[in-house]
Amino acid sequence: MPSLATFNANNFFLRYRFTNTYPGDQSQASRVEAAEVGLDGYLPGIAFGRYTSSFIIWDQQRRQLAVQALMEPDEQLPDILCFQEVENIQAIRVINQDYMGGYYPYSMLIDAYDPRNIDVGLLSRFPIKEVRSHADDLEQNGIRTFSRDCLEVTIDIPGNNDLTIFLNHLKSKFIQRNAGETDASFNQRRLNDHLRRQNQAQTVRNIVSQRMQGNHATALYAVIGDFNDQPESPYLQPLLSYNQLTDILRRHRPANDCWTYYWRSRNHVSQIDYILVSRALRDRIDTFVQANPNRIPHIERRGLAFRELNATGEVLPRQSNLVHFETDPVTPLPAGATPSEKIDFRFPRYPEVIQDWHNNISDHCPVKVWF
Repeated sequence: MPSLATFNANNFFLRYRFTNTYPGDQSQASRVEAAEVGLDGYLPGIAFGRYTSSFIIWDQQRRQLAVQALMEPDEQLPDILCFQEVENIQAIRVINQDYMGGYYPYSMLIDAYDPRNIDVGLLSRFPIKEVRSHADDLEQNGIRTFSRDCLEVTIDIPGNNDLTIFLNHLKSKFIQRNAGETDASFNQRRLNDHLRRQNQAQTVRNIVSQRMQGNHATALYAVIGDFNDQPESPYLQPLLSYNQLTDILRRHRPANDCWTYYWRSRNHVSQIDYILVSRALRDRIDTFVQANPNRIPHIERRGLAFRELNATGEVLPRQSNLVHFETDPVTPLPAGATPSEKIDFRFPRYPEVIQDWHNNISDHCPVKVWF
């Protein structure tokens, strides 16, 4: 059975080598750093002091742990692997070659317009038949709808079938307050960001509806990625309420066990990563799960960080807050809604993460399904 996964790799950057070493590097440290990714040349990363600690510069242990997590729970990499927060196609090709043994013969990523230079892309064991980018789609005000693209990729899967992926990374909730900014101005910008995410969700729905018109009952397709909001959010409803799509995590897992993201500084977890599937793909997944009840859609959490270890070596915190609905001054809690609940945050983690939480693979979990 083919498998499909999504993973937000959390600032997964690679820089082009310009020379063997950077000018004046008497220690040759930049050559050593380049060798870490198998390139005989200079990469302006940690040794050059170009990036802050928030950027991952091809740390070998974390890359290996990420690959291990992607192989869970069946000790096999997914046949189709969708990424968010990768810098360019060379980045996913290097991780494929150096950390996955060249497992994937096919790759696709189209550079978009995100100011952080993060894109969506994928690796596939099966041939790519067709690609469409929406990176240059414009709204009526001239602003690009998707700063990180809505990447359409049609893949020739076994059985002479086509699987179309609509790969997304919707607008983030992160917003930084300007010095001296009034509450009214700040909250208006916050609302504008929410409405942009809502418009992106609606646009994805429109793209899917148009592309699959007349074929919804039989076509195999999925809308995949980091949507940067919870399932109860009003800003995702244009997409999540679309009757042609099913959230496959919520179909096969309890609602309080669908979380995919850990916000360490606030001790929050929530579902913001999604695999929304067509009716035909849903039926294939259902059939597989019925025959293999131990292979429900999988969320791999062993690579997640934590706050600290106590004196006895126990992971803290013991509990986390599962956020169902994230309120803010422009998004009030609906009547009768439950904003959050406490959940047990004690679960197995990789020994490397227990040794040092900085070894976490990402703040997102890989999600994998079989069909």
